[in-house]
Amino acid sequence: MKILEQFKAARRVSVPLIAIKTPDMASTIRTVGETLNGKAPVVCWDVIGGLRALNDKGQTALADALPDGGPGDVANPAEAMRVALAFPEGTVLFLMNAQRHLDNAATAQAAWNLRDPFKSNRRTLVMLAPDIILPPELARDVLILDEPYPTPDELANIIIEAHEAAQLPNPKDSVTSKAVDAVAGLAAFPAEQSVAMSLTKAGMDLEGLWERKRSLIEQTPGLSVWRGGETFADVAGLANIKTFLSRLIGGKDPFRAVAFLDELEKMAGGGESSHETTQAQQEAFLSWMQNTRALGIILTGVAGAGKSLTAKAAGGQAGVPVVMMSLSALRGSLVGQTEQNTRTAFKAIDAIAQGRVLLIATCNRMGALTPEIRSRFRLGIFFYDFPDETEAAALWKMFRAKFKVPEKDAQPEAKNWVGREIESCCELSYLLGIPLKEAAGYIVPVAQSAAAEVEAVRAFASGRFIGASKPGVYTNQKAAPSGRKFEIA
Repeated sequence: MKILEQFKAARRVSVPLIAIKTPDMASTIRTVGETLNGKAPVVCWDVIGGLRALNDKGQTALADALPDGGPGDVANPAEAMRVALAFPEGTVLFLMNAQRHLDNAATAQAAWNLRDPFKSNRRTLVMLAPDIILPPELARDVLILDEPYPTPDELANIIIEAHEAAQLPNPKDSVTSKAVDAVAGLAAFPAEQSVAMSLTKAGMDLEGLWERKRSLIEQTPGLSVWRGGETFADVAGLANIKTFLSRLIGGKDPFRAVAFLDELEKMAGGGESSHETTQAQQEAFLSWMQNTRALGIILTGVAGAGKSLTAKAAGGQAGVPVVMMSLSALRGSLVGQTEQNTRTAFKAIDAIAQGRVLLIATCNRMGALTPEIRSRFRLGIFFYDFPDETEAAALWKMFRAKFKVPEKDAQPEAKNWVGREIESCCELSYLLGIPLKEAAGYIVPVAQSAAAEVEAVRAFASGRFIGASKPGVYTNQKAAPSGRKFEIA
């Protein structure tokens, strides 16, 4: 049931307290207000404008409710709701940015005080917020509705209307489709603004539209957009994971955005966050993965072997945005803030991907993940080992070309070097103007600096995860045999 139908149903049965989670409060007020057809008084409150009428009946209601008949510049939300007790039958009061005020005891009490009086004569308090965590005293009494981001059809209408307003010919269907992809994930108003700013006499500046979208996405706490543009051509070796992702891209229901989550183990309690904060974030994550059936892959293995690069290149290969998520940036000082930020971020990602998101997470400590988290990644866990001889040769060739290392410059002895270390060696040779073998003297490979840890990771992965380089289950030939060895006397 769409939100307008839900709102109408709530009004029919006199639901007094409603909270609407919306990315665009002004648009929601306009849309919901239209359903009332001018038959009910409509009043709005915000912290700057105070109480103000949104239609003629609202103006009358406000004038009658205020003792002096003044303009209603009531800056306190609790006071505004006290005034609302005098509003006539059927009145709708919108409370803007409710998430900013409901943690105040007086405001929460004032909202609760409206419950029974409003129920008696079909008055409604509508609390608007991008996301909201209700205080315990209101949690059971408030109907929560979720206003979705604009649908592709609604975004297409915005694009066409902008062309008409600018007296430009309607765009071709192919251009409209690309423009819809470029604004998916934005609320109606910023989508309108971005489209208008991207119109030229020659038509739609799609790249400018994408850049405006990237900038707006980055206003969401914890989200940023990767701009590197890498593809699988920039990833040497790792044939199995590249083949798998390429098949997803060319499959029956290709993903429309990549969400990249680095260091997934932090979701399970790593870092310095409190147990309550971590638990709240984990619950929001598990709920989102379950409810949306998002596709998920975990990349784990030797540090520097190309996990992050693979995730970023998957987006470039598919021609879709790569949205990077920072768990630490999503965390607030309060448990409710963390949960709210996490839900808001995932809601934005859903809208950007138009319901088809591929979540790629990297993890350095698989043992830290709970079974619940691991089970949500339905597409599997891929293990990144040291490159074999063929992969190492491809890595050296790629990075030598990138940093213009002369062909005659001999390579150092570099057994079990990962891609990051090979790249660093070539870059140091270029920056310092020294041979590769000399540059190698400034590098301590992870195979040496963390030998015990790396071998433990490889042994743990053997027989458990899929190989990133070769088809099938990863097998570490050095892994210790299972069972017990003994002799019988």
